[in-house]
Amino acid sequence: MTGREDSRQSCSRAAGSRRAWGLDGTALKYIAMVSMLIDHIGAVVMEYLVFYRGGLHSLQPILHSPEGAAIYRGIRLLRMLGRAAFPIYCFLLVEGFLHTRSRKKYGIRLLFFAFLSEIPFNLAVSNRLWSLEYQNVFFELAVGLLVLKGLELAKGLAPVSRELAAGTVLMSGGLLALFMRTDYDITGILLIGAFYWFGGTRKGRTAAAGILGFLESWEVTYGAGILSAIPLFFYNGKRGKGRNKYLFYWFYPAHLMALFLLRRYCFGIPLG
Repeated sequence: MTGREDSRQSCSRAAGSRRAWGLDGTALKYIAMVSMLIDHIGAVVMEYLVFYRGGLHSLQPILHSPEGAAIYRGIRLLRMLGRAAFPIYCFLLVEGFLHTRSRKKYGIRLLFFAFLSEIPFNLAVSNRLWSLEYQNVFFELAVGLLVLKGLELAKGLAPVSRELAAGTVLMSGGLLALFMRTDYDITGILLIGAFYWFGGTRKGRTAAAGILGFLESWEVTYGAGILSAIPLFFYNGKRGKGRNKYLFYWFYPAHLMALFLLRRYCFGIPLG
């Protein structure tokens, strides 16, 4: 091997190392999972303790004392830290759509966990076994998968037709999500569409997460969804080596049920 060839291979390895720097897909999944758990501790457990007016008589004086303000600020902090989760999951959906071996199996998997998660979601969010007020996030992602297929077909059209078709697909997907009362309805579909069109570049996905994440979370957590732009900025395009693919699916219904049971049996809040 000549010195020039050796130098070329060294440069190639260095370039590969630079490309691999940052957060891979598995790391993003763990960040989203932890962020979601933090958010749901605030929403499913802590907010119920503050706003529930049943038999928690011993807790009410605490909540109306000066310490109560600190508790409320703690809840707001949990909710703000948790708002990064959904935009990251939307981005991962797009990555899955682009790289999965079978989109059909991917869609079936999303629907399976959507139906599996519905009762834990209802118990955690609505405190009832059955509720049509909201549907869990897997339904949103399943609609998003259909939207992605429509956007892919639209990309192959001529410029003017492409924009019209893409707009129609996004509007139709948003209306379907709104009709189904999915957790993030139209905003979630716009996030998924933005990541499909602009997520291929660092600037594009960071801007999409920052702008739409901020707008999606403005009313609830003062725009804290913008935090999702940070891990997505550092995404390196690698899938990661984690083999616990189904962990991220099972975690959603499992942690919702666990938080509901914690609220029910540790704090005595009955079903509504």
